[in-house]
Amino acid sequence: MIDKTIDRSVELGGVYNVRDLGGMVTQDGRSVRKGMLFRASSLHRLTDEQAWSEFGATTVFDLRYRSELDAFPLPAFIDSPIHAPILPQQWQRGQAEISPDPNEHLADVYNVMLDLGAATMRDIVELLAQGEAFPAIFFCMAGKDRTGFVAAVLLSLLGVSDEDIADDFALSGDEVVALVRWLRTREDFENHPMMNQTDDLLRAPRGAMELFLARAYLEHGGLHKWVLTLNVPNESIEALRSQLLN
Repeated sequence: MIDKTIDRSVELGGVYNVRDLGGMVTQDGRSVRKGMLFRASSLHRLTDEQAWSEFGATTVFDLRYRSELDAFPLPAFIDSPIHAPILPQQWQRGQAEISPDPNEHLADVYNVMLDLGAATMRDIVELLAQGEAFPAIFFCMAGKDRTGFVAAVLLSLLGVSDEDIADDFALSGDEVVALVRWLRTREDFENHPMMNQTDDLLRAPRGAMELFLARAYLEHGGLHKWVLTLNVPNESIEALRSQLLN
């Protein structure tokens, strides 16, 4: 279990839902290095150039739709962000496909990401396996779903347990609810799914990630083995582990 007495949240110019994946313990007793890999909500809200400079990220993955990126561009001081969409433009499930249970609904969406986000995930892993990629940060609009999927894959590759991955996912809950309440008075997101979701969906229910990870195990043998089906060389995964694990 994650030690909840350790606060991995990061102050980055007031951006919501930023945290360091460093400090998480792997199943073989190692730990993820601190200050190397971060998850966040959208960095377009960052206005503090000094805070960004001090943060010192080398690699920035923008997981948003192109329309989100165009409507809410990143500040010019964020150099060379990499557009890495996990879902195709304005992807949505049909109403008939949406489960009324928040856990089922979100787990279904993450399962779709295994198919539609496979090429992007392969590129992310390959880039992070290179020696000059860190510190790295990845984000979507709220830092929950697309970001949670990428975090789950990377943490699985590093050997973090499914239980701890689900715990990390759930940490976004209060942050996302607070973010959306703040945004409703400040940004025009007409018909944007995030703005119309119930608090149950926004709150990153732990059970959704548990269900997704269980399905990934049954269908692929786990997220680590799923990545291997993307033709990512095992050498790249080992390079990633050597750089990110103590």
